[in-house]
Amino acid sequence: MTEQRGYQALREAIVSADYRSATATFVELLRDEEPLKKLVTASVDTTAPYIQAPAHIMSRPDGGVQTVNYDHTVLGWRASMQLAHRLGERGGLLPITQAIWYVPQGLNPWDQVLCRFPGHYARDKFKCDSREEERAQGHNFDGPAWETPQVRFEDCDPIRGGSSSARLHDMAAAIRQGDRADGYGLFLGLADDPEQRTALKEAMLFAGIIDLQESIIDRREYQNIGHKALRARAMVDLADDLGWENAHGLFYTVVPDMGTTPRLHALWTQASSVVETQFRQNWQTLKQDNRAPLTPREVEETVDVVLWGLPSDVVAHISQRLREGKALLAIGDAIVVAFCRFIIDQLENRAAYFIPGHALDYCNVVHHWIRTYDNPHQAKALYMEAVFVNDMVRADRLFPRDPENELRPDEHAAWAEALPLRDLLPTIDAAITDLDADRAIALVDAYLARTEERQRLLATIAFSVCKFQNDPHIQRNCISTMEEFTENRSGQRDTIIRAATKYASHATKRSLDFGAYDIFRTSFAAG
Repeated sequence: MTEQRGYQALREAIVSADYRSATATFVELLRDEEPLKKLVTASVDTTAPYIQAPAHIMSRPDGGVQTVNYDHTVLGWRASMQLAHRLGERGGLLPITQAIWYVPQGLNPWDQVLCRFPGHYARDKFKCDSREEERAQGHNFDGPAWETPQVRFEDCDPIRGGSSSARLHDMAAAIRQGDRADGYGLFLGLADDPEQRTALKEAMLFAGIIDLQESIIDRREYQNIGHKALRARAMVDLADDLGWENAHGLFYTVVPDMGTTPRLHALWTQASSVVETQFRQNWQTLKQDNRAPLTPREVEETVDVVLWGLPSDVVAHISQRLREGKALLAIGDAIVVAFCRFIIDQLENRAAYFIPGHALDYCNVVHHWIRTYDNPHQAKALYMEAVFVNDMVRADRLFPRDPENELRPDEHAAWAEALPLRDLLPTIDAAITDLDADRAIALVDAYLARTEERQRLLATIAFSVCKFQNDPHIQRNCISTMEEFTENRSGQRDTIIRAATKYASHATKRSLDFGAYDIFRTSFAAG
C-alpha cells in the first residue's frame, strides 16, 4: 500500500464509521513503518470536525435529558500513547490498537443518541439495532455509516491582538461564559507562540479542573464527572507528544468543548469561599508554605473522613489539614488511598464501577497540575477532589446490592501462594482476561507479599485489561493508576495496585469480544 493511498483509505474508513477497516489500515501502515505520531495526528485531524456536539446534554423528545460525551476518542489516544511508553515496544501497541479500533465508533455522538448514525453509543448503549423502525430502514448500527457525519461546530480563525496576559484572561472568561468561538479563537492565537505554551497549558488545565458538579446524587445527566479536566489533560499531553505545530485537529477537538453546557462552577465557588475565608493572609501561598507530610495515622484519619463523612465533614477536614501545614500533594495522596480503599472494600456490584473511575482520573489531573505548574488557587482543588471521591462513595451506597457479586479471594490464597514466583504474572494475566476477580486478587496479593518488584506487575495488569475493547476508560484508568502509584508518598502505594486489580478483573466490560486484541496478536505479537 502506498503512503498516499494508505492515509486516504484510513480517513475514508474513519469517516464512514468502518472501525474494522480503519484498524486494519492503521495497523498495516504502522507495519509499513509509517511513524506512529503521524498516524495518530492524521486520525485526530480526520475526526475533529465530526465529534463536536451542541452541548453535553440533549433534551430528548420525551422531555427527558441525555448526556452526550464526544471526547472519548481523544481521551483514548492520550492514554494509549502514554501506556505505549510503559508497556514495551510490542506490548505498547495493544492500547494503540484499541484506540484506533474505537475512534470510528465515537463519531457523531449527537446523532448516535438519536439512532441516526452507527457507532458504540447507538449500538451498545441505546440498542438502536434492536428497534423495529430502524431495522425496517436497513440501518446497520455496527457500521459502516450510510451517510456522512455532521459538522456541528465550524473551525475558527485565530484571534490575535493585545497582550498575551490579556488574551489568556479573555480566553478563560470566554470558556467560563460558554463563548465557544471566542475561547477557541483566543486559544489558537496564543498557541502559535512557543513562549506562551506553559501558561496556556496551565490555563486550560485550570479551566477544566474548576468545572465539576458538586454531586452526582439526584443530578441524573446534569453533570461533568470530571470530563473537562480530562479533556484538557489529554490535549496538553498529546500536543506535547505529537508536536504543537501538528496539533490543530487536537485543538479543534478539545478547546471548543471546554465552554459547552453544562458549565458547573458551584463546587469551585464553595472551595474558593472556604479557602479565602479561612486563610485570609496566606491562602495564595499555601502550596509553598505547607511542606509537612502526613503520618500513617493522619493518612488513616483522612481516609476515614473521605469514606464515611458528609461533604461538610470532608471540607472541614481538608481545612484542618491545611492549617496543620500539610503539603498539598500529601493530602492528595491520602485522598487517592481513600478512593482505592473504597474500590477494594466497598464496591461490590460489577455494574457500579463505571462512574467512580472518573474520580481517580480527576484526582490524577489535579495532582499533575499541582506537580507541574504553580497557581495560587491550587489548594482549592483539594476540596474538589475530596468531595468528588466522597460523593462517589455515598452514591455507591444507593446502588442495589447483589450477593452474587461478593468476592472470596481468600479461598484461593493458598493456591496462589503455592505457585512459583515466575508463574504469577502470566497467571494474573489469564485471570484478568477471564474476569476471574477472586483468583486475580489472590494472585496479586501473593505477588506483592513475595517481591518488591512493582513495575512489571503494573504493566501486566494494564496489558491484560487493555485486551477489552470499545472503552477508552480502561486505558485512561490504567495510566492514572500508574502515575498515582509512581508519585504517591503515603506509604500505602500497594493499595493502588490492589484497587486496580479488582477494577480490572471485576468491573463489567462494554464488550467481551476480542476483535481488536486479535488484530494486535496477528499483527504484532505472533509467537
